[in-house]
Order: sequence, then C-alpha cells, then structure tokens
Amino acid sequence: MRPFRWLPLLSLIGLSAALAQDPAAYREPELTAKDREHWAFKKPVRPAVPAGESNPIDAFIRDRLKKEGLSPSPEADKRTLIRRVSYDLIGLPPTPAEIDAFLADSSPNAYEKLVDRLLASPHFGERQAQHWLDLVRYAESNGYELDADRPHAWRYRDYVVNSFNADKPYDQFAKEQIAGDEMVAGKPVAEAADLHVATGFHRCGPVHVVSGNLDAAVVRQEVLTEMVVGVGSTFLGLTMGCCRCHDHKFDPLSAGDYYRMEAFFAGTRFKDVELTSEADQKAVKDKAAAVRKETEPFKKTIAEIEAPYREKLRAEKLATLDAATKVALETPSIKRTAEQKKLAKGAEGVLTVRWDEILAVLPPDVKATRVKLREERFKIEAALPAPAAEAWAVANDDEMPKTYVLKRGDVKKPTLKVEPAVPRVVSDSVNVGQTRSELAAWVTRKDHPLTSRVIVNRLWHHHFGRGIVNTPNDFGTRGGRPSHPELLDWLACELTSPSDGGVAWTLKRMHKLIVMSKTYRQVSDGVPNAKDPDNTLLAKMNRRRLDAEAIRDGMLTASGSLNRSRGGPSVRTPLEPEVYDLIFSEDEPDQLWRVTADESQHNRRSLYLYAKRNVRYPMLEAFDQPDAINSCSARGESTFAPQALILMNGPFSRAQAHALAASVRREMNSDVAAVWAVFRRAFGREPTKAEVTLATEFLAANGDDALADFCLAVLNASEFAYRP
Repeated sequence: MRPFRWLPLLSLIGLSAALAQDPAAYREPELTAKDREHWAFKKPVRPAVPAGESNPIDAFIRDRLKKEGLSPSPEADKRTLIRRVSYDLIGLPPTPAEIDAFLADSSPNAYEKLVDRLLASPHFGERQAQHWLDLVRYAESNGYELDADRPHAWRYRDYVVNSFNADKPYDQFAKEQIAGDEMVAGKPVAEAADLHVATGFHRCGPVHVVSGNLDAAVVRQEVLTEMVVGVGSTFLGLTMGCCRCHDHKFDPLSAGDYYRMEAFFAGTRFKDVELTSEADQKAVKDKAAAVRKETEPFKKTIAEIEAPYREKLRAEKLATLDAATKVALETPSIKRTAEQKKLAKGAEGVLTVRWDEILAVLPPDVKATRVKLREERFKIEAALPAPAAEAWAVANDDEMPKTYVLKRGDVKKPTLKVEPAVPRVVSDSVNVGQTRSELAAWVTRKDHPLTSRVIVNRLWHHHFGRGIVNTPNDFGTRGGRPSHPELLDWLACELTSPSDGGVAWTLKRMHKLIVMSKTYRQVSDGVPNAKDPDNTLLAKMNRRRLDAEAIRDGMLTASGSLNRSRGGPSVRTPLEPEVYDLIFSEDEPDQLWRVTADESQHNRRSLYLYAKRNVRYPMLEAFDQPDAINSCSARGESTFAPQALILMNGPFSRAQAHALAASVRREMNSDVAAVWAVFRRAFGREPTKAEVTLATEFLAANGDDALADFCLAVLNASEFAYRP
C-alpha cells in the first residue's frame, strides 16, 4: 500500500501547540426541548395503517385524498406501465418484444412478474447507481484548474452498481463506504478489495491537487470538510456544511457538532491501495515502458518537423521584446541581476510557442505528414496496458490528530479542542466511539431519526419525481415538511423492520412495494386539481421528462446500437469541435482527450462515459446533468432552446437517427412497415392511421435520406423524451 502522493505534504495540519488556543472564543449554545421537537429529529414510530387497501402505500395516500375531497385516478394501460416501470427501474425503454410479451400475458400477476424481472436485471444496478453517484458527486477527475484524472475511480462506480444489483442491505452499504478500510481484517482478498474500493465515497468530491502556493493545512481542511459534508448530506439529510464557520443559522446544529463529527475523520487520509501482486505491477510497468520506447522515433520525427517553425516563431516573439528583457535573456542565468531574473521569468510565457501556433504556419503537406505520424504514435500507444489495479480509497494515520473548533473555519484560529461525537440533537448519547466504524454503526441504527427516512424518501422521489419531503438533502427546519408524514415513517420502519419478517434494509423490496402500488400505477393524464395544483397528494401519476442519461440511452436502445456490456474503465467518445476549441488549450485535443479506440465502446450506457468534472458532454449538460461539484439529490428540469438544437442537430442524435433508419430498412420491406417499426421502437406503441399516412407521404416525397430524417423527428418528439 502506498499513500496518495501529495499527502505527506499535508502532515503540516497537525496544528502546532504554538498556535494559541482561546477556548473563550467559542461557546456552544445549549440545546432546548424546542430544538428536539422538529419532526425529523424524533425517532420514527410505525403508525397504524388505514383500512381498505392491501398495499399500505395506497392506504395512506387514499386516506389523505379522501380527507381532502379528492379521488384517485384509474390505472394506466399496460403499454404505459411497462414503459414507466422500465425507465424507473433500469433506465432503459422496453423493446418491442418485451412489450409484446407483457401484453400477451393475461395472468393476474403479469405486472408483478414484469417488476420482478426488472429488479433482477443487471441494468437495475446501473440505473440506481446513477442516482447515488449524483448524490456523492462522483467524477473521474479532481476538478479545479488542473482537473487531473483519477484512473481508478471507476471501481467505486462499479462497486455501487454491484451493490444495488446484489440488493446489499443499505446499512451494510453505508458502513462499507464510511469505514470499509476499518473492516478488512480477516476478510478474503476479494471482499477486502471491495471494502477498500467502497471508501472511495470519501474521495468523490473535488479536491485541490495542484502545484503552487497552496497552504497544506487549508487543503487538508477542505478534504475533511468534504468528508463531513458527504456523510451529513448523503446519509443524514443534514446541511452540516452550514455550521463549519459558525453555529447553524436555522437548525440546532452547532460548530461544536460539526467539528466533533470531523474528529471521526481527523486521521483519515487518501490512499491508493494496490490490488495486485508486485510481479503483476512490474509486468505492467515493463509493458508500458516497451510501448513508450516504440513511440520514441515518432516523437523525435515530429519534433524535427516542428523545430524550424518553432525557432522562427520564437525569434519573431523575441523581436517584440524590449531591449532590457533581451539583455536579460542573453545574460547567463548565474550572472543575472535580481531585476534581470524577474524580466527573464516574465518573458518565458511570451516566448513559449504553443501547438496551435505551429499548426497555423505548417504548410498543408507538412501538416498532413505530422498528422499521420501522430496517428501512428497513438495506434502504438493504444497497446499501453491499463494501470495495475488499485483501490481509490482512504486509510487511517497511526495516530489521531487533535481536532479543534475553528473560528470562522480558519485553520489558523483553533479554539476549543473536541473529541469525536455525533450531533447532539439527533442522539440520546453523543459519545458513540472514536472510529469511523463506530460512527457508521450509529448512522445505521434502526431507530436512527434520519437514516431510514432519508433513503426511503430518495426512493420515493425517483419514482414520483418529488419526495414525500421535497428537499431530499435537507431534513432540517428549513427543509420541506413531509406531505405524508405517517407514510414516511411507515416506510422508514418497514425498511428497518419488515412486517413480513424479511431481510432488513433491503432496497429492492421497497422499490417493489412502491411500483406495485395503485398510486404508482395511476394514469398521468388529466388537468391538475385546483385543490392540489402541484399533485402533491398524488391523485394521479406525474408525467416527467427523462433525465439526460435516459434520453441518450433510450436513443441507443431505439436505434439498436446500445452496447449493453457492464463495468470496467470508462469510455471517452468524440467531443464536438466546439468543446475542444473552448476547453482544450494547453495541448492538442488528441493528447488531452484520448478517444477510446474501440468504437463499439462508444455506444455503451451513459453511466460508463468518462466523467471529467470540467468537461461535460454537451447533450448531457443541456439536459441538466449535475456538475459533480455539489451533491445533487434532485435534478432540475430546465427547458431552453439549446436542448432542441442539440437533439435536432447534434452529431449523436443524427447518428442514432441514421442507425435507426438503417436497421429498420434492413428488416422491413415497405414504408408502412418501416413507420410501424420506428414507432414501436421509439414510443412502444403502434402508429395511428393518421400518423402512418403523414409519415408515408413524407417518405415518398423526400428521397433517400427521408427515413433518417423521419427517425430524427421521432427521436425529437416529446413522447420519446417523457416518461408517461
């Protein structure tokens, strides 16, 4: 095991005794009985289920509707249900064959069999993982100005996918991420590796890993803040970050609470844990060295081609400098005065010849030769082996550093020394231990006021588009009030203590309970009722636009292009030229964004696209993909012109339209049959007689590319982009 390379620099965080403490500078406010009265700070108690319905969810929802003078809506048809539940559970639309099979199944439990099949699908974990990765701000680069890559981060993504697919109990899932490294003793090799990978949870957010005058203590405090805020928002639904610099302005959370939580992580450091033997690591290094040696002649030839143009451009830049700077540059460095050293250093940037400047002056034939040489070099480099397997993890120091309440969050202003403890307002006993394992055990207690409520609320949000608490990351006093408090508590208690005696904390069971309910199966048609204009009480289902990944994956599915392979290193697909022009400047795009050589990988699910924090795919960004800077518990749903332009004119949309057209044309021998096939693939239904007439008239009048244009129009329809 080797420590993350820059962390030795951060040992400076052991705040010196020379820094004066002033306990008087911080006085923690006392908790009052009123502080504990907030609903979310009380332990959930299983309420009595109203009579009249077999599914308790329907009992609570319909009891409330009745009290408000509202009536539930009828059940949606089978085509609607299979499309809805498929997108919700696996994030993909049903195929025509799957729809036909469901429609043909007349058994009373046909829908339940469909739900069970989707829950057992390996794609279930992929869909649920996307929601989780939004929460934890997962990305494969560090962010900030350097935004360096994290070559092993994908293993955490796969850990999350596999955990959801295996229906790993949520309490275990939480413990492994908070303190997996403290649980590895005595475990089999594969299980220990998984536990290390799980702690990548603490490293998902952005982090400063750059050169320059960064204060090591400040950077270390940023890392600790990421850890505390990550646990607080993800598992507890608390805005812990709001009390880092001062007591929380609204919730009964003090700065003392914050730094006592931080104390659990005081000795936690980033660590890349090797998962292969030394022999395997050496084999990877030797193979990489051999490949790089093979590329040296190409690099040398390219440098020789560029040399005269580089020298000429530098000479032209040098000619523009003032006389004093020229003299400074001509003077040997050891003989320069202080002023000359300053002038010479300032001239370095001016005299640097950038790659784009060289390309601008290369004659066409020379440029073409250079392009071929680079392509040959990259073909050879495509054989570079993947880095030796490592877990992107954390581990503890041998000694636990001291933790202080920092005045205004300033590492240079420690005040009161504190020990590890949990927030006072949500625990009868704040002293739960000293380690992250003990913190995790407290977080996952069955009677914890927050943990079970927070996760069942997240599940509800993803199925209905709005949580029972409409602020999923904020269960504090300024967060939303639960629309159905008894239902929320019943779901929380059912998760931790199943009424059928099943395994506690399993999420697939909760998903099934929700999607089997009459409430979930209602139609989404109809005008909002004036008594409940936002449909908070769920008198009907909510129709929602698909998220960015589901739109892209739905297009791939409809066109027949989707590569359903799972797991492994992420894929880099070609970016639009405008993205290269805007973002990449310090080196050529083909050097900074190496497109995955195997083109069949380009059509994998969006979950497996390389997640670079500062470079998002335009289509995904346009449809509200989170920025991976802040925890995203509920995606926005914006509507603006570039969305239509990207779907109509974007290279991905057009490519999938052509793929869909080619696939349909191969299978169908008439325009009518082609139209039917396109509708079934894209919308999951047959076209109406009027739609067939319009479509065939369009195809007849517009030549060879008409079918591709028709497919593009279909993929741009709101019916395609919305989950019914």
